[in-house]
Amino acid sequence: MAAVNSTRLALGWVRALIAIFLWFVWFVVLSRVPHPSEVVQNDEGQDVKGVRLPIDVRLCDFDDVSYRVVIDAAALGVMKVSIALPCWGTIEANGGAAARDRIYGDLVQNPPEAGFDVTLALPLDGAALPNGESAQSLSDKVARIKTNLIGGAFDHHFQALLDGKAGTTATKFNPRSDTTVFFFPRADRVTVVFSLEFSERVDAAIAKVFMQEFVDAKRRIAAAPPCTFGVNPPLELKEFGITEPTGNLGFISFAVLKSHLEQGRKQKVIDVLAPFRTYLQYHLKCSKSYFHSRMRARVVSLLKMLNRAKVEQPDDKKEKKTMAGKTFIRSS
Repeated sequence: MAAVNSTRLALGWVRALIAIFLWFVWFVVLSRVPHPSEVVQNDEGQDVKGVRLPIDVRLCDFDDVSYRVVIDAAALGVMKVSIALPCWGTIEANGGAAARDRIYGDLVQNPPEAGFDVTLALPLDGAALPNGESAQSLSDKVARIKTNLIGGAFDHHFQALLDGKAGTTATKFNPRSDTTVFFFPRADRVTVVFSLEFSERVDAAIAKVFMQEFVDAKRRIAAAPPCTFGVNPPLELKEFGITEPTGNLGFISFAVLKSHLEQGRKQKVIDVLAPFRTYLQYHLKCSKSYFHSRMRARVVSLLKMLNRAKVEQPDDKKEKKTMAGKTFIRSS
């Protein structure tokens, strides 16, 4: 017995020593990995701040938008960010290209990478940033590339309304395969109509409630743009030959007046309307998560009630226990 205990004790010490050794090796390896903010030396012995490695990352968004981020080994000082928008061919001539050139300027690469619609060549060295722009400001603009490009279609009509040059030609584009946006410019307003489609019945039911809330909110907020929602298409859609319900969820319309865009409020309106479909999808997911959590909580409470319920034994066979803990059955 003493031999067994001594063997176990020896094995315990061996395991402890191995663990300490592995921890020491791991610590040494980590200590040799330079932090990006540290200053290291290259092969020529020159001090280089940070470590930059080539990358090639592809990303996909929920609405059929794809991205690619590349740092080429031959040009480590430049990061290329590319985006492919399914609706780019429609909005490029109607505000998309103008928004791209106005917001990103010299950062736009012509031509873009193969398979993508817009490519930005971003300098990674602080001294090379355009117009003395900060890295934080540049990263914010890159993160908003999809909203900025799609927002160009809205800015095209809104700016014309502010300049008093609003035309009468209606346009449309599809930001998603299940959503169509229509623009109807007039002399005093621009009517924006969203045609919404949902493949799941639950999503359609929740979205319909949300759409009705937009209409009801107008009654409480006097300064909000006039908003209507219904299954029947608005009268403006006659220009596109749509006069009957199309079987989708419905049509929601926002009449943006000139007063809504004045005093520097144009960009705020664009930031609200351009990602409207994404905003709606986000709230659908949040609502479904909330419903599921409430249902799970209700199931847990019902299970607790069932566990508290006790089935009584028949009167003729009642179990009793003695002081010693033994159980016996007493017949009545």
